[in-house]
Amino acid sequence: MIKRKKSMLFQITLLVLDLVLINLGYLLAFLIKFGWNIPAINFAAYLSTWPWLTLAALSLFYFYGLYGSYRWRWAEVFASLICVLFFQALAAMALSFLFRGFSFPRSVLLTAPFMQLALLALWRRVAWLLEKGMQETRKVIVVGQPLEAVVLAEKLESATGGSIKVAGFVVDASSDRGVQELERLEREELPGNPLCGILGRWPVLGDMTNFCDCLDDVRPDQVFACSTLSQEDKAGVVYACVSRDRKVSLVPDLYEIMLAQARLEQVDDVPVFTVGCLAIPEEAQFIKRATDILLSLAALAVAAPLYLLAAFAIKLDSPGPVLYRQKRLTLQGKPFYLYKFRTMVVNAEQETGPVLASENDPRVTRVGRFLRAARIDEIPQLLNVLKGDMSIVGPRPERPFFVNELIKEKPEYIYRMNVKSGITGLAQIAGRYSTSPENKLKYDLLYTKSYSPAKDLAILLQTVKVILMKDRAS
Repeated sequence: MIKRKKSMLFQITLLVLDLVLINLGYLLAFLIKFGWNIPAINFAAYLSTWPWLTLAALSLFYFYGLYGSYRWRWAEVFASLICVLFFQALAAMALSFLFRGFSFPRSVLLTAPFMQLALLALWRRVAWLLEKGMQETRKVIVVGQPLEAVVLAEKLESATGGSIKVAGFVVDASSDRGVQELERLEREELPGNPLCGILGRWPVLGDMTNFCDCLDDVRPDQVFACSTLSQEDKAGVVYACVSRDRKVSLVPDLYEIMLAQARLEQVDDVPVFTVGCLAIPEEAQFIKRATDILLSLAALAVAAPLYLLAAFAIKLDSPGPVLYRQKRLTLQGKPFYLYKFRTMVVNAEQETGPVLASENDPRVTRVGRFLRAARIDEIPQLLNVLKGDMSIVGPRPERPFFVNELIKEKPEYIYRMNVKSGITGLAQIAGRYSTSPENKLKYDLLYTKSYSPAKDLAILLQTVKVILMKDRAS
Protein backbone atom coordinates (compact mmCIF):
# COMPACT_ATOMS: atom_id res chain seq x y z
CA MET A 1 0.00 0.00 0.00
CA ILE A 2 2.83 2.41 0.87
CA LYS A 3 4.57 1.63 -2.41
CA ARG A 4 1.34 2.27 -4.33
CA LYS A 5 0.78 5.63 -2.60
CA LYS A 6 4.37 6.62 -3.28
CA SER A 7 3.97 5.79 -6.98
CA MET A 8 0.68 7.69 -7.20
CA LEU A 9 2.24 10.76 -5.54
CA PHE A 10 5.10 10.64 -8.04
CA GLN A 11 2.70 10.44 -10.99
CA ILE A 12 0.69 13.42 -9.69
CA THR A 13 3.90 15.42 -9.26
CA LEU A 14 4.97 14.45 -12.76
CA LEU A 15 1.65 15.56 -14.24
CA VAL A 16 1.52 18.89 -12.38
CA LEU A 17 5.09 19.88 -13.22
CA ASP A 18 4.64 18.90 -16.88
CA LEU A 19 1.69 21.28 -17.18
CA VAL A 20 3.44 24.03 -15.22
CA LEU A 21 6.47 23.84 -17.51
CA ILE A 22 4.30 23.87 -20.64
CA ASN A 23 2.77 27.18 -19.51
CA LEU A 24 6.11 28.48 -18.25
CA GLY A 25 7.44 27.96 -21.77
CA TYR A 26 4.75 30.32 -23.11
CA LEU A 27 5.58 32.90 -20.42
CA LEU A 28 9.30 32.76 -21.25
CA ALA A 29 8.47 33.23 -24.92
CA PHE A 30 6.48 36.35 -23.98
CA LEU A 31 9.44 37.66 -21.97
CA ILE A 32 11.81 37.10 -24.89
CA LYS A 33 9.39 38.98 -27.17
CA PHE A 34 8.43 41.92 -24.91
CA GLY A 35 10.72 41.88 -21.87
CA TRP A 36 9.02 42.63 -18.56
CA ASN A 37 6.51 45.06 -20.10
CA ILE A 38 4.14 42.59 -21.77
CA PRO A 39 1.22 44.47 -23.41
CA ALA A 40 -2.07 43.68 -21.69
CA ILE A 41 -3.87 42.94 -24.96
CA ASN A 42 -1.27 40.34 -25.96
CA PHE A 43 -1.18 38.64 -22.56
CA ALA A 44 -4.99 38.61 -22.42
CA ALA A 45 -5.00 36.54 -25.61
CA TYR A 46 -2.85 33.93 -23.85
CA LEU A 47 -4.99 33.99 -20.70
CA SER A 48 -8.13 33.30 -22.74
CA THR A 49 -6.62 30.15 -24.26
CA TRP A 50 -4.37 28.77 -21.51
CA PRO A 51 -6.97 26.32 -20.07
CA TRP A 52 -7.40 24.76 -23.52
CA LEU A 53 -3.67 24.77 -24.17
CA THR A 54 -3.17 22.98 -20.86
CA LEU A 55 -5.88 20.42 -21.68
CA ALA A 56 -4.33 19.79 -25.11
CA ALA A 57 -0.91 19.24 -23.51
CA LEU A 58 -2.35 16.85 -20.93
CA SER A 59 -4.06 14.81 -23.67
CA LEU A 60 -0.84 14.59 -25.69
CA PHE A 61 1.25 13.52 -22.68
CA TYR A 62 -1.20 10.71 -22.00
CA PHE A 63 -1.47 9.69 -25.66
CA TYR A 64 2.30 9.32 -26.02
CA GLY A 65 2.46 7.27 -22.80
CA LEU A 66 4.66 9.69 -20.88
CA TYR A 67 3.28 8.63 -17.51
CA GLY A 68 4.78 5.46 -16.13
CA SER A 69 7.53 5.40 -18.79
CA TYR A 70 10.38 4.08 -16.65
CA ARG A 71 10.63 1.00 -18.88
CA TRP A 72 11.50 3.12 -21.90
CA ARG A 73 14.93 4.08 -23.04
CA TRP A 74 15.65 7.81 -22.70
CA ALA A 75 15.79 8.19 -26.49
CA GLU A 76 12.16 7.04 -26.69
CA VAL A 77 11.07 9.43 -23.94
CA PHE A 78 12.81 12.32 -25.69
CA ALA A 79 11.25 11.44 -29.05
CA SER A 80 7.83 11.40 -27.38
CA LEU A 81 8.47 14.85 -25.93
CA ILE A 82 9.32 16.22 -29.38
CA CYS A 83 6.06 14.80 -30.76
CA VAL A 84 4.05 16.25 -27.86
CA LEU A 85 5.49 19.72 -28.40
CA PHE A 86 5.10 19.56 -32.19
CA PHE A 87 1.39 18.79 -31.95
CA GLN A 88 1.03 21.18 -29.01
CA ALA A 89 2.35 23.96 -31.27
CA LEU A 90 -0.23 23.06 -33.92
CA ALA A 91 -2.95 23.02 -31.26
CA ALA A 92 -1.85 26.46 -29.99
CA MET A 93 -2.08 27.94 -33.49
CA ALA A 94 -5.51 26.39 -34.03
CA LEU A 95 -6.80 27.59 -30.65
CA SER A 96 -5.52 31.13 -31.13
CA PHE A 97 -7.39 31.24 -34.45
CA LEU A 98 -10.51 29.60 -33.02
CA PHE A 99 -10.72 32.10 -30.15
CA ARG A 100 -9.86 34.94 -32.50
CA GLY A 101 -6.74 35.53 -30.42
CA PHE A 102 -5.01 37.41 -33.21
CA SER A 103 -3.15 39.46 -30.58
CA PHE A 104 -1.48 36.22 -29.46
CA PRO A 105 1.93 36.96 -31.06
CA ARG A 106 2.94 34.46 -33.72
CA SER A 107 6.57 34.83 -32.64
CA VAL A 108 5.55 33.57 -29.18
CA LEU A 109 3.84 30.54 -30.73
CA LEU A 110 7.05 29.76 -32.65
CA THR A 111 9.45 30.39 -29.74
CA ALA A 112 7.46 28.61 -27.02
CA PRO A 113 8.11 25.02 -28.24
CA PHE A 114 11.88 25.51 -27.94
CA MET A 115 11.51 26.89 -24.40
CA GLN A 116 9.20 24.04 -23.48
CA LEU A 117 11.54 21.43 -24.93
CA ALA A 118 14.50 22.76 -22.92
CA LEU A 119 12.49 22.83 -19.68
CA LEU A 120 10.73 19.49 -20.15
CA ALA A 121 13.81 17.62 -21.38
CA LEU A 122 15.75 18.67 -18.26
CA TRP A 123 12.88 17.88 -15.90
CA ARG A 124 11.93 14.63 -17.61
CA ARG A 125 15.53 13.39 -17.61
CA VAL A 126 15.67 13.85 -13.83
CA ALA A 127 12.21 12.28 -13.41
CA TRP A 128 13.17 9.35 -15.65
CA LEU A 129 16.21 8.59 -13.49
CA LEU A 130 14.20 8.98 -10.27
CA GLU A 131 11.41 6.74 -11.50
CA LYS A 132 13.83 4.03 -12.58
CA GLY A 133 15.44 4.20 -9.14
CA MET A 134 12.04 3.86 -7.45
CA GLN A 135 11.17 0.66 -9.23
CA GLU A 136 11.92 -2.54 -7.38
CA THR A 137 13.63 -5.24 -9.42
CA ARG A 138 11.14 -7.92 -10.45
CA LYS A 139 12.26 -11.53 -10.57
CA VAL A 140 10.74 -13.50 -13.45
CA ILE A 141 10.81 -17.00 -14.95
CA VAL A 142 10.58 -17.60 -18.70
CA VAL A 143 8.82 -20.77 -19.86
CA GLY A 144 9.19 -22.18 -23.38
CA GLN A 145 11.47 -23.67 -26.00
CA PRO A 146 15.11 -22.70 -25.33
CA LEU A 147 15.66 -20.57 -28.44
CA GLU A 148 12.53 -18.47 -27.98
CA ALA A 149 13.04 -18.29 -24.21
CA VAL A 150 16.57 -16.89 -24.55
CA VAL A 151 15.46 -14.22 -27.04
CA LEU A 152 12.56 -13.21 -24.77
CA ALA A 153 14.79 -13.12 -21.69
CA GLU A 154 17.25 -10.84 -23.46
CA LYS A 155 14.45 -8.46 -24.44
CA LEU A 156 12.97 -8.45 -20.93
CA GLU A 157 16.23 -7.40 -19.29
CA SER A 158 17.47 -4.96 -21.93
CA ALA A 159 14.17 -3.22 -22.75
CA THR A 160 13.25 -2.59 -19.11
CA GLY A 161 16.57 -1.07 -18.13
CA GLY A 162 17.31 -3.71 -15.52
CA SER A 163 13.97 -3.47 -13.67
CA ILE A 164 13.37 -7.11 -14.65
CA LYS A 165 15.83 -9.88 -13.79
CA VAL A 166 15.35 -13.32 -15.32
CA ALA A 167 15.90 -16.02 -12.68
CA GLY A 168 16.02 -18.81 -15.25
CA PHE A 169 14.10 -20.97 -17.71
CA VAL A 170 11.61 -23.78 -17.48
CA VAL A 171 11.79 -25.72 -20.74
CA ASP A 172 9.77 -28.44 -22.43
CA ALA A 173 10.75 -31.99 -21.59
CA SER A 174 11.17 -32.59 -25.34
CA SER A 175 13.42 -29.55 -25.92
CA ASP A 176 16.83 -31.27 -26.37
CA ARG A 177 16.69 -30.46 -30.07
CA GLY A 178 15.99 -26.83 -29.20
CA VAL A 179 19.03 -26.72 -26.90
CA GLN A 180 21.27 -28.09 -29.65
CA GLU A 181 19.93 -25.51 -32.12
CA LEU A 182 20.57 -22.73 -29.60
CA GLU A 183 24.15 -23.88 -29.04
CA ARG A 184 24.74 -23.99 -32.80
CA LEU A 185 23.38 -20.48 -33.30
CA GLU A 186 25.46 -19.10 -30.46
CA ARG A 187 28.64 -20.57 -31.95
CA GLU A 188 28.04 -18.86 -35.30
CA GLU A 189 30.30 -15.83 -35.43
CA LEU A 190 27.89 -13.62 -37.34
CA PRO A 191 27.99 -9.80 -37.09
CA GLY A 192 25.44 -8.64 -34.55
CA ASN A 193 24.46 -12.18 -33.53
CA PRO A 194 22.00 -11.51 -30.65
CA LEU A 195 22.66 -14.95 -29.10
CA CYS A 196 26.44 -14.57 -28.88
CA GLY A 197 27.68 -15.19 -25.34
CA ILE A 198 24.32 -15.44 -23.56
CA LEU A 199 23.63 -19.19 -23.51
CA GLY A 200 25.03 -19.67 -20.01
CA ARG A 201 23.69 -16.37 -18.70
CA TRP A 202 20.54 -17.88 -17.19
CA PRO A 203 20.13 -21.34 -15.61
CA VAL A 204 17.64 -23.98 -16.70
CA LEU A 205 15.51 -24.50 -13.59
CA GLY A 206 13.64 -27.55 -14.84
CA ASP A 207 11.09 -28.70 -17.37
CA MET A 208 7.31 -28.62 -17.58
CA THR A 209 6.96 -31.82 -15.56
CA ASN A 210 8.23 -30.03 -12.43
CA PHE A 211 7.08 -26.46 -13.21
CA CYS A 212 5.15 -26.16 -9.94
CA ASP A 213 8.25 -27.13 -7.93
CA CYS A 214 10.30 -24.48 -9.80
CA LEU A 215 7.60 -21.92 -9.05
CA ASP A 216 7.63 -22.75 -5.33
CA ASP A 217 11.44 -22.76 -5.11
CA VAL A 218 12.12 -19.51 -7.00
CA ARG A 219 8.93 -17.64 -6.01
CA PRO A 220 9.10 -15.21 -8.95
CA ASP A 221 7.09 -11.99 -9.16
CA GLN A 222 5.98 -12.88 -12.68
CA VAL A 223 6.10 -15.70 -15.22
CA PHE A 224 6.39 -15.21 -18.99
CA ALA A 225 5.18 -18.06 -21.22
CA CYS A 226 6.46 -18.21 -24.81
CA SER A 227 4.14 -18.66 -27.77
CA THR A 228 5.63 -22.05 -28.76
CA LEU A 229 4.25 -23.79 -25.67
CA SER A 230 1.41 -26.17 -26.34
CA GLN A 231 -2.10 -25.12 -25.27
CA GLU A 232 -1.99 -27.80 -22.58
CA ASP A 233 1.29 -26.47 -21.14
CA LYS A 234 0.06 -22.87 -21.29
CA ALA A 235 -3.05 -23.86 -19.36
CA GLY A 236 -0.85 -25.60 -16.76
CA VAL A 237 1.30 -22.49 -16.38
CA VAL A 238 -1.75 -20.23 -15.95
CA TYR A 239 -3.48 -22.51 -13.42
CA ALA A 240 -0.30 -22.91 -11.37
CA CYS A 241 0.40 -19.16 -11.31
CA VAL A 242 -3.18 -18.17 -10.47
CA SER A 243 -3.35 -20.69 -7.61
CA ARG A 244 -0.13 -19.21 -6.15
CA ASP A 245 -1.12 -15.57 -6.78
CA ARG A 246 1.70 -15.04 -9.29
CA LYS A 247 1.31 -12.72 -12.24
CA VAL A 248 1.56 -14.51 -15.60
CA SER A 249 2.01 -13.06 -19.10
CA LEU A 250 1.53 -15.05 -22.31
CA VAL A 251 3.18 -14.32 -25.64
CA PRO A 252 0.24 -15.05 -27.98
CA ASP A 253 0.46 -17.44 -30.90
CA LEU A 254 -1.51 -16.78 -34.07
CA TYR A 255 -4.47 -18.88 -32.92
CA GLU A 256 -4.80 -16.82 -29.73
CA ILE A 257 -4.64 -13.61 -31.74
CA MET A 258 -7.63 -14.86 -33.73
CA LEU A 259 -9.52 -15.07 -30.41
CA ALA A 260 -8.62 -11.50 -29.46
CA GLN A 261 -11.69 -9.29 -28.95
CA ALA A 262 -14.04 -12.23 -29.43
CA ARG A 263 -17.63 -11.29 -28.58
CA LEU A 264 -19.22 -13.00 -25.58
CA GLU A 265 -22.69 -14.31 -26.42
CA GLN A 266 -25.14 -16.73 -24.85
CA VAL A 267 -26.96 -19.74 -26.24
CA ASP A 268 -29.66 -20.48 -23.67
CA ASP A 269 -27.50 -20.88 -20.54
CA VAL A 270 -24.26 -21.67 -22.43
CA PRO A 271 -21.64 -18.88 -22.74
CA VAL A 272 -20.19 -18.67 -26.25
CA PHE A 273 -17.25 -16.72 -27.69
CA THR A 274 -17.96 -15.59 -31.27
CA VAL A 275 -14.92 -14.86 -33.43
CA GLY A 276 -15.62 -12.29 -36.13
CA CYS A 277 -14.25 -12.18 -39.66
CA LEU A 278 -10.65 -11.12 -40.02
CA ALA A 279 -11.42 -8.11 -42.21
CA ILE A 280 -12.47 -4.47 -42.00
CA PRO A 281 -16.30 -4.15 -42.03
CA GLU A 282 -17.74 -2.92 -45.33
CA GLU A 283 -19.37 0.13 -43.74
CA ALA A 284 -15.97 1.22 -42.39
CA GLN A 285 -14.18 0.75 -45.73
CA PHE A 286 -15.94 3.77 -47.29
CA ILE A 287 -14.83 6.04 -44.43
CA LYS A 288 -11.30 4.66 -44.61
CA ARG A 289 -11.11 5.22 -48.39
CA ALA A 290 -12.43 8.79 -48.14
CA THR A 291 -9.93 9.55 -45.38
CA ASP A 292 -7.10 8.08 -47.47
CA ILE A 293 -7.93 10.33 -50.44
CA LEU A 294 -8.16 13.51 -48.35
CA LEU A 295 -4.99 12.82 -46.37
CA SER A 296 -2.92 11.78 -49.39
CA LEU A 297 -3.94 14.88 -51.37
CA ALA A 298 -3.09 17.14 -48.43
CA ALA A 299 0.22 15.34 -47.80
CA LEU A 300 1.26 15.54 -51.46
CA ALA A 301 0.58 19.28 -51.49
CA VAL A 302 2.55 19.88 -48.29
CA ALA A 303 5.42 17.56 -49.29
CA ALA A 304 5.87 18.98 -52.81
CA PRO A 305 9.03 21.00 -51.94
CA LEU A 306 10.48 17.98 -50.12
CA TYR A 307 9.67 15.84 -53.15
CA LEU A 308 11.75 18.13 -55.40
CA LEU A 309 14.69 18.27 -52.95
CA ALA A 310 14.75 14.48 -52.62
CA ALA A 311 14.68 14.02 -56.39
CA PHE A 312 17.56 16.50 -56.81
CA ALA A 313 19.65 14.76 -54.09
CA ILE A 314 19.09 11.30 -55.61
CA LYS A 315 20.23 12.50 -59.04
CA LEU A 316 23.38 14.08 -57.58
CA ASP A 317 24.26 11.05 -55.45
CA SER A 318 24.09 8.17 -57.95
CA PRO A 319 23.15 7.47 -61.57
CA GLY A 320 19.72 6.11 -62.30
CA PRO A 321 16.03 7.08 -62.10
CA VAL A 322 14.57 9.09 -59.20
CA LEU A 323 11.61 6.78 -58.68
CA TYR A 324 11.77 3.03 -58.18
CA ARG A 325 8.90 0.73 -59.14
CA GLN A 326 8.47 -2.74 -57.69
CA LYS A 327 5.70 -5.35 -57.82
CA ARG A 328 3.97 -5.91 -54.48
CA LEU A 329 0.79 -7.62 -53.28
CA THR A 330 -2.14 -5.92 -51.60
CA LEU A 331 -5.76 -6.80 -50.73
CA GLN A 332 -6.60 -10.45 -51.56
CA GLY A 333 -3.16 -10.90 -53.12
CA LYS A 334 -3.80 -8.41 -55.92
CA PRO A 335 -0.48 -7.37 -57.55
CA PHE A 336 0.39 -3.70 -58.09
CA TYR A 337 3.47 -1.58 -58.69
CA LEU A 338 4.63 0.31 -55.61
CA TYR A 339 6.41 3.64 -56.08
CA LYS A 340 9.32 4.76 -53.90
CA PHE A 341 12.23 7.13 -54.16
CA ARG A 342 15.20 5.05 -55.29
CA THR A 343 17.46 4.38 -52.28
CA MET A 344 19.66 1.60 -53.71
CA VAL A 345 22.12 1.39 -56.57
CA VAL A 346 20.63 0.51 -59.96
CA ASN A 347 20.15 -3.26 -60.52
CA ALA A 348 20.83 -3.98 -56.85
CA GLU A 349 19.49 -7.55 -57.12
CA GLN A 350 20.88 -8.43 -60.52
CA GLU A 351 23.37 -10.94 -59.08
CA THR A 352 21.62 -12.02 -55.86
CA GLY A 353 17.97 -12.20 -56.87
CA PRO A 354 15.25 -11.13 -54.39
CA VAL A 355 16.87 -10.36 -51.02
CA LEU A 356 15.32 -8.63 -48.00
CA ALA A 357 17.04 -5.37 -47.09
CA SER A 358 19.25 -5.56 -43.98
CA GLU A 359 19.97 -2.86 -41.43
CA ASN A 360 23.36 -1.91 -42.92
CA ASP A 361 22.71 -2.99 -46.49
CA PRO A 362 25.71 -2.07 -48.71
CA ARG A 363 23.37 -1.66 -51.69
CA VAL A 364 21.79 1.43 -50.12
CA THR A 365 23.22 4.76 -51.33
CA ARG A 366 24.32 7.60 -49.03
CA VAL A 367 21.24 9.67 -49.81
CA GLY A 368 19.16 6.50 -49.63
CA ARG A 369 20.15 5.89 -46.00
CA PHE A 370 18.90 9.33 -45.03
CA LEU A 371 15.70 8.95 -47.05
CA ARG A 372 14.99 5.59 -45.40
CA ALA A 373 15.77 6.81 -41.88
CA ALA A 374 13.40 9.78 -42.30
CA ARG A 375 10.91 7.68 -44.33
CA ILE A 376 11.02 10.29 -47.09
CA ASP A 377 11.41 7.43 -49.59
CA GLU A 378 7.81 6.47 -48.80
CA ILE A 379 6.30 9.77 -50.08
CA PRO A 380 5.61 8.53 -53.65
CA GLN A 381 3.41 5.80 -52.17
CA LEU A 382 0.80 8.52 -51.67
CA LEU A 383 0.23 8.09 -55.42
CA ASN A 384 -0.51 4.40 -54.78
CA VAL A 385 -3.02 5.49 -52.13
CA LEU A 386 -4.77 7.82 -54.59
CA LYS A 387 -4.91 5.01 -57.16
CA GLY A 388 -6.55 2.73 -54.60
CA ASP A 389 -3.74 0.16 -54.44
CA MET A 390 -2.87 1.07 -50.85
CA SER A 391 -4.19 2.75 -47.74
CA ILE A 392 -2.41 5.22 -45.47
CA VAL A 393 -2.54 2.70 -42.61
CA GLY A 394 -2.34 -1.05 -43.06
CA PRO A 395 0.12 -3.97 -43.27
CA ARG A 396 3.20 -3.17 -45.33
CA PRO A 397 2.92 -4.65 -48.87
CA GLU A 398 5.40 -7.41 -49.62
CA ARG A 399 6.87 -8.82 -52.83
CA PRO A 400 5.28 -11.96 -54.35
CA PHE A 401 8.47 -14.04 -53.90
CA PHE A 402 8.65 -13.37 -50.16
CA VAL A 403 4.89 -13.75 -49.70
CA ASN A 404 5.05 -17.25 -51.17
CA GLU A 405 8.00 -18.16 -48.95
CA LEU A 406 6.33 -16.78 -45.81
CA ILE A 407 3.05 -18.58 -46.55
CA LYS A 408 4.97 -21.87 -46.80
CA GLU A 409 6.50 -21.19 -43.38
CA LYS A 410 3.40 -19.63 -41.77
CA PRO A 411 0.12 -20.44 -43.60
CA GLU A 412 -1.63 -17.79 -41.47
CA TYR A 413 0.35 -15.13 -43.35
CA ILE A 414 -2.35 -15.17 -46.04
CA TYR A 415 -4.82 -13.56 -43.58
CA ARG A 416 -2.58 -10.49 -43.61
CA MET A 417 -3.93 -9.71 -47.08
CA ASN A 418 -7.55 -9.53 -45.89
CA VAL A 419 -7.00 -5.76 -45.68
CA LYS A 420 -5.44 -3.29 -48.08
CA SER A 421 -1.71 -2.69 -47.65
CA GLY A 422 -0.56 0.56 -46.06
CA ILE A 423 2.30 3.05 -45.87
CA THR A 424 2.52 2.64 -42.11
CA GLY A 425 0.94 0.20 -39.71
CA LEU A 426 0.82 -1.25 -36.21
CA ALA A 427 3.86 -3.46 -36.92
CA GLN A 428 5.89 -0.38 -37.89
CA ILE A 429 5.14 1.59 -34.71
CA ALA A 430 5.28 -1.34 -32.27
CA GLY A 431 8.21 -3.25 -33.76
CA ARG A 432 11.80 -2.52 -34.64
CA TYR A 433 13.84 -2.90 -37.81
CA SER A 434 14.97 -6.33 -36.58
CA THR A 435 11.53 -7.56 -35.45
CA SER A 436 10.89 -11.05 -36.80
CA PRO A 437 8.37 -11.57 -39.65
CA GLU A 438 6.27 -13.71 -37.28
CA ASN A 439 5.92 -10.91 -34.71
CA LYS A 440 5.19 -8.38 -37.45
CA LEU A 441 2.48 -10.74 -38.70
CA LYS A 442 0.97 -10.84 -35.20
CA TYR A 443 0.78 -7.05 -35.09
CA ASP A 444 -0.76 -6.92 -38.57
CA LEU A 445 -3.45 -9.41 -37.58
CA LEU A 446 -4.11 -7.54 -34.33
CA TYR A 447 -4.58 -4.36 -36.37
CA THR A 448 -7.18 -6.08 -38.54
CA LYS A 449 -8.97 -7.47 -35.49
CA SER A 450 -9.13 -4.08 -33.75
CA TYR A 451 -9.57 -1.69 -36.68
CA SER A 452 -11.25 1.66 -36.09
CA PRO A 453 -10.73 5.19 -37.48
CA ALA A 454 -9.42 6.18 -34.03
CA LYS A 455 -6.85 3.36 -34.22
CA ASP A 456 -5.68 4.66 -37.61
CA LEU A 457 -5.28 8.17 -36.20
CA ALA A 458 -3.31 6.81 -33.23
CA ILE A 459 -0.98 4.87 -35.56
CA LEU A 460 -0.39 7.98 -37.70
CA LEU A 461 0.52 10.08 -34.64
CA GLN A 462 2.79 7.36 -33.25
CA THR A 463 4.50 7.07 -36.65
CA VAL A 464 5.89 10.58 -36.14
CA LYS A 465 7.71 9.34 -33.03
CA VAL A 466 9.02 6.24 -34.80
CA ILE A 467 10.55 8.39 -37.56
CA LEU A 468 12.62 10.15 -34.90
CA MET A 469 14.08 6.87 -33.63
CA LYS A 470 16.69 5.21 -35.85
CA ASP A 471 16.23 1.62 -34.63
CA ARG A 472 12.45 1.86 -34.90
CA ALA A 473 12.31 3.15 -38.47
CA SER A 474 11.62 0.12 -40.68
